[in-house]
Amino acid sequence: MSNSDIHHHEPHGNHPMSLIAFGLLLIGGALSALWVITLAGLPENRTLNITYGVLALGCLVSTAIIFRYLTTHLHHSPVMPDNTPSEIERYLSKVR
Repeated sequence: MSNSDIHHHEPHGNHPMSLIAFGLLLIGGALSALWVITLAGLPENRTLNITYGVLALGCLVSTAIIFRYLTTHLHHSPVMPDNTPSEIERYLSKVR
């Protein structure tokens, strides 16, 4: 029987959507760099510049939406796997 609890935490500490959001963040950063580079070629590269800008914005906004959903609805840290007692203890021992 499956558990339908929406506040379920992943046992290994990493939510799969965090990995997707991280990939989107990397792609968005690369597209942002391409967008800035194509600014030098305006007005000849206008369509390419607009394409890179829209794709970069889409990736970065999607990342923000995923991170916000993980934090607010699933109560899961999108950056640090902190949902297991051993992981919390390991992190606190490193920070303190």
